Amino acid sequence: MMLKVLLIIAAVLAALFVLSLVVYFLNLDMKLAAAMIPVMNKLYDRGRAKRAGKAAEKKDGAV
Repeated sequence: MMLKVLLIIAAVLAALFVLSLVVYFLNLDMKLAAAMIPVMNKLYDRGRAKRAGKAAEKKDGAV
């Protein structure tokens, strides 16, 4: 029973190690980051517009 658990743990660790090598050699992390740029830009622009709207409200309200 204990040997079976150790073999499962070893297999999972080996699979994770191989997966990390695949990500490293194919540069998948940077490819994912490049694919996320348009999404992140939309979020950033939406936040900038929201902040600009709040600043305009404060300015209008203070006058």
